[in-house]
Amino acid sequence: MRPTRILHRAGNVHDLLHMAAHPSVDAIEADIWVVNGQLYAHHERPLGRIPLLLKSTGFTHLGHRVPLEVILEAVAETSDFIVDLRSWFGDPAPDLARVLTTTLDDFTHVHVTCESWVVADRMREWLPGLDVAYSVRSGRQLRKFMAEVDAGRRAPTPVTVRERLIESPASVTEVRARAGRVGVWTVDDVDRALELKSWGVDQIVSNRLAVLNAI
Repeated sequence: MRPTRILHRAGNVHDLLHMAAHPSVDAIEADIWVVNGQLYAHHERPLGRIPLLLKSTGFTHLGHRVPLEVILEAVAETSDFIVDLRSWFGDPAPDLARVLTTTLDDFTHVHVTCESWVVADRMREWLPGLDVAYSVRSGRQLRKFMAEVDAGRRAPTPVTVRERLIESPASVTEVRARAGRVGVWTVDDVDRALELKSWGVDQIVSNRLAVLNAI
């Protein structure tokens, strides 16, 4: 079975939203932040109400942002949409729930991943029917997730995992036993994508159309 093919950060750039209709793309992804009560897509971290973004090289002006509503309109009846819900100041869960429930009659094509598992759990509380996954960025996080599920301290939850953490077919089996669904990011090498596909991952996130087309 082919994994879901996700075009990384396509929702962050207005000029790339048309890629939701590309035949090699099953879903587009965007980094969604709350800025002054509104939800926008952009990659760098915003500094609260200050119109600046924090980059690895310093600060940059907030500049152009893609409103969440614009992305939702672009993907309607075209592709799925992965909201990578980012948080730094405050809780973005109620704001996302508000936009989804007031903008869409059906949000089954919308999926949410969260680097903050606390935010992910709150998101499910606000919208129990929404598909929400944990983002796993390190081996330590992955081991913690599996241990907590095994101990009954955390409910089995879908995960999207940094690709280097998936080392073998057994890795996929072990994670899926606790998660139900295993996605991997960000895979920009065709051979690696084909390997992960053969191991049975459920989702592959890539920046490259050539990778998505190959799988």
